Amino acid sequence: MLSDVLIPLLDLNDTADPIGDYLAVLRLLEGAADDVDVLVPGHGSIGGADQVHARIDQDRAYVHALRDAGVPGDPRVDPSATFGKDWLPGVHERQLQHLARRRERDGTPG
Repeated sequence: MLSDVLIPLLDLNDTADPIGDYLAVLRLLEGAADDVDVLVPGHGSIGGADQVHARIDQDRAYVHALRDAGVPGDPRVDPSATFGKDWLPGVHERQLQHLARRRERDGTPG
């Protein structure tokens, strides 16, 4: 989470509400964000305290775009991205398709 190079990768197979779960964790992180001096994501670059809220907002915007079946406008999946440009757009597309099939099948939010 909160990577500057990877999009949120949702657990699409083992959870009833992957969108809601991801957003809930972002809210938890946001609750602690004011006490953070350094952000060390699992992938990507280390960020200072000034980047924590921006990365939470970026992840939230991406997840909202997935939820709404929209185009995320996220630089991490943009053709000009420097990391993962050969595979991250495919991951994004698979997440969109999976969520669309799920909504169609059970009428769930994602």
